[in-house]
Amino acid sequence: MKTHDHFPMFIDTKGKSVVIIGGGNIAGRRIKTLSQFSFRITVISDSVTDEISSLCDGERIRHIEGSFDPENAGKYAELFDEAFMVLACTDDRHTNARVGTFCRDRGIQVNVCDAQDESTFWFPAFASSDELVMGLVGDGSSHDTVRKAAAELRRIIEERLY
Repeated sequence: MKTHDHFPMFIDTKGKSVVIIGGGNIAGRRIKTLSQFSFRITVISDSVTDEISSLCDGERIRHIEGSFDPENAGKYAELFDEAFMVLACTDDRHTNARVGTFCRDRGIQVNVCDAQDESTFWFPAFASSDELVMGLVGDGSSHDTVRKAAAELRRIIEERLY
C-alpha cells in the first residue's frame, strides 16, 4: 500500500480568521466553501465578482479594496497577525508566489491556488450534510478525479442517507 504524505485533519473553526487574496472565480468558490464554517473571512482584492460581493455581509465576510504586495503588507499587519490561514487566489502567478513566501516566512498556513508545492495545506473538495462533513484531496495528479469523487459523495449523501 502506498504511503501518503498528507493527513486529513478537521479543526475547530470558531473565531478563526481567514484572509483571501484575490476576488475572482477561484476565490469565490473558496469563500462559498469556507462560509459554511464559522470562520471570519476577509477578502483583499482591488475588485470582486458579483458573487463574492453578494456573500460579503461586512461582519463575518468582508471585502477590503486593495492589493497585496509584501512592501504594502504593513497596512494589513493586523489581519495577517490574526490569520489562521491565508488563501492566495489571484490570477497572477507572481502575486500568488509572493503571498505564499510571505506567509510561510511568518508561519501562517497558506494555500496557493496554482502551486501545491508552495502551499502548507491543500484545500479539499467538500461534501456535507447537517451531520457530516467530508473533505477529499488527491495527490495533485488529477483534479478531475477528485471533483468526480466529491460529486459522487454528495450524491450518496443526498440519495442514500436522507
